Amino acid sequence: ILLGGFFLALGQLVSGFAKDQIVAFVLSLLACFGIFLLGTNFAATALDSWIEGLGTLLRELLGVTGRYSVFTRGIVEVADLAFFLVWIALFLFLNGLHIEGRGRRSFAALFTLCTGLCLGIGLLCNALLRDVSLARFDWTEGRIHSVSPATQRILAGLHVPVQVSYYVTPEEDMPTEIKTLERDVLDRLEELRLVSGGKLTYKRVHMRAANVVGGDPLAAQGPRTDPLEKHMLEKGVEPFSVSAMRQTGSVSNLIYSSLGVAYKDTPEVIIPRIVPDSLGDLEYMLVSTAFRLTRAREPVVAVIGGEGFDLLKRVLQQEKYRIRPVLLSSQDSIPADADVLLVLQPTAMNERQAWELGRALAAGQKTIMAVQTGQWDYDLAQGSMAVNFTPLDSGLARLLETLGVSVDSRILMDEQNTAIRVARNQFDEMVGGGLSVKLPIQIVLTKDNMNPADPITTRLDNLFYLWGAALNLDPEKLSRIGLHPTVLASSSSKSWLVETGSHLTQSQVTPPAVGQASFPVAARISGQFPVPADPPPAWPDADNPTAEAVLERPLAPGELILIGGAAMFSDDMLQNNVDFLMNAVEFLAYGPDLLQIRGKKLPMRLIFDLDPQTTTIWKLSTYCLPALAIAGLALSRIWSRNRRRAQYARGMRASA
Repeated sequence: ILLGGFFLALGQLVSGFAKDQIVAFVLSLLACFGIFLLGTNFAATALDSWIEGLGTLLRELLGVTGRYSVFTRGIVEVADLAFFLVWIALFLFLNGLHIEGRGRRSFAALFTLCTGLCLGIGLLCNALLRDVSLARFDWTEGRIHSVSPATQRILAGLHVPVQVSYYVTPEEDMPTEIKTLERDVLDRLEELRLVSGGKLTYKRVHMRAANVVGGDPLAAQGPRTDPLEKHMLEKGVEPFSVSAMRQTGSVSNLIYSSLGVAYKDTPEVIIPRIVPDSLGDLEYMLVSTAFRLTRAREPVVAVIGGEGFDLLKRVLQQEKYRIRPVLLSSQDSIPADADVLLVLQPTAMNERQAWELGRALAAGQKTIMAVQTGQWDYDLAQGSMAVNFTPLDSGLARLLETLGVSVDSRILMDEQNTAIRVARNQFDEMVGGGLSVKLPIQIVLTKDNMNPADPITTRLDNLFYLWGAALNLDPEKLSRIGLHPTVLASSSSKSWLVETGSHLTQSQVTPPAVGQASFPVAARISGQFPVPADPPPAWPDADNPTAEAVLERPLAPGELILIGGAAMFSDDMLQNNVDFLMNAVEFLAYGPDLLQIRGKKLPMRLIFDLDPQTTTIWKLSTYCLPALAIAGLALSRIWSRNRRRAQYARGMRASA
């Protein structure tokens, strides 16, 4: 509305100078397009290449694109609101003055003077409001652009202030496209400082990448070498390359933009590559780094299984978790210092291994189990496709049964599914080609299928629940043994279960007329887990001594996150589901506070294919309803005019 009002007011003013309607339209269009173009990085970069700083100045003083983009993110900034209202008022005032006074003698001089005064007032307001935030209202779902209450709690709980240093290239040396980066980062740091109650301080350190010469920056010598830059390079603050548009084409510029976080006497931790695209994650990166610095050590994630999950392990390491592979044998038991135990696709576990897992749960070990009940193989040959199923035995059925839960051995189907691409040969694998296959075992879980009250899933958008199974929860048994289940995610209400077989048949993938329902697929179980029966089963390699590390751990309440599928976390599928697993690990390792910050992002919505009947209804609505509405208005107008004409005629006859 504000943008439209701005352009309408400007168009009215410009069109008033022309007597011909076509000329007025063209002039108004050019004026509006020119003002819009001045606010884009493209125009600012082009003008800066001719006259240094001209494009940036015009973009900040006259451009409306940057002001309008704030509203598109769901933020109402009072300064931007004032920008539009001031210019709309000035344009309308000048337009009214021109219409009222044109034709008078000596009006041109008066109008020129008023125009100059109005432009001066507008530009002065722009200059005053450019770097000022009067007030801001966050109208996004979940207030993702406001400082989270969890951030305030974490910062308030610090014993001493955390020191943040922003190492950045000066604004005048920045490419035009990101000249506002320093201002944006400092604004975010100032917000955090204000809500921290004095527990966060920050400073800005200007650095020029041009001061570092030579192929190896650490070995740079000579009169141009800056001692500050060299010292920062040794600490890990390194320049990086960004693309910039110039008159001759695209070029690369080396810039600094990194954050250093220090707490007490710990070494400064560097958060590299702070760019405009990462500003949305700045709060989480900064607060999570400060929170981790308060811990005596990095959290340990013990991983059992994990073949085909190498990417997941690398992601955990990047998030500062210490990965410890566990064979779960007589010589390699579950470490007592593990913060989280991650069991990925367990296969054919023996009785002793299941007993060890049960004893760890009873000792309060926070555990994530991703159990896969079967493996699917898409066999494409001679123009036909066969989908074969191979069952997998986790060996944990008896353990889970004692806890009042189980992973259903039947196949979970769901009408809410998506297509995957299956390669027909090696060439398809190399070029990313293949056949698009859409089956109900390729399930998509949307935001509506997540538990909105649980911190693990409250801000998740979509999950690709590939080849997953349903969970069976026995509320009565869980309550009897003192465990509290929480369903994290469920399939859609258009799901059904079929018996397993060697291959998938057409009757199995056809939705049944009755029997569809929603089934839980991920659950969090908390409480004091029961102690497995003694004595423990013997290890298969009876010659080796029994490991007693777990047996000595005292009993304590624990948590188990059970997921009915593991293929969704494989290297090929992790990108779609990494947030879910990282939320689960972070919840168990750190608690719910960091999750409230991590989940602050714009929601994504999936649009599924419509059935033919629904498609026909929407087409008729789109094509016919507008025409029918216009025809209805026209007919009502004709009827109204005829009615008034008839009433007038009757009145005239009566008066005669």
